[in-house]
Amino acid sequence: MEFKTNAIMLRAIDYKENDKILTLFTPTRGKVVTGIRGVKKPKAKLAFCAQPFAFCEYVLAEKNGRYTVTSAYLHDGFYGLRTDITRYYAACAALEICNALLMEEESAEGTFISCVETLKALSMTDDDCAEILLTFSLRALFEAGYPVNLDGCGICGSGVSETPYFDFELGTFTCSNCMQGERASRSTYELLRKCEGLEYDENKCLDGTKRALRLIKVYLSEKTEEDYPCFGEFLRLYE
Repeated sequence: MEFKTNAIMLRAIDYKENDKILTLFTPTRGKVVTGIRGVKKPKAKLAFCAQPFAFCEYVLAEKNGRYTVTSAYLHDGFYGLRTDITRYYAACAALEICNALLMEEESAEGTFISCVETLKALSMTDDDCAEILLTFSLRALFEAGYPVNLDGCGICGSGVSETPYFDFELGTFTCSNCMQGERASRSTYELLRKCEGLEYDENKCLDGTKRALRLIKVYLSEKTEEDYPCFGEFLRLYE
């Protein structure tokens, strides 16, 4: 049986002499692990669909519960990412997040659309790549059932003070009276509100970017028990 699906290539592993095992992100089936034959040969016709960030329409053949790519049509390769190492690692971090949060055979259309939009923004715009990644991270966490509460203190409901805290178990900021979690910064809170599309104080966002990235990376690791090396490399490169 064959079926067509749009998908983003998340991960490729070498298999045998000329084959690869791909992890694809599909909107209706979540992660799909599939083989692709002969793709490592010098003139392989399907080499493009086994490249990082490949956004394609894949045709997959299923037999005994295993999938094989039989053909593909490229929608976008996001080649602009290969000209900027920092934006490249931001995109790698986005795919890392997808790979960690997604389940097999589980619809994830919202995250899929957000991922495509994120890759486009990173490769085709000059928008701040950290804010693009943070926006995607918040959306992906929400879709996966791990939302970050940015609506004041998650314990008492009051406004967040100048010295807030963040509870990594609950995924919420808390005020200086409740003091539940680890100390964060107001700039982190305001920047995350900006990335979430909420009202924020521009003056209090200054110097909050790297703090916000570190907080989200730790929160992702807490929820998925993954290390996120590409996210860490992006943090190192980002100025």
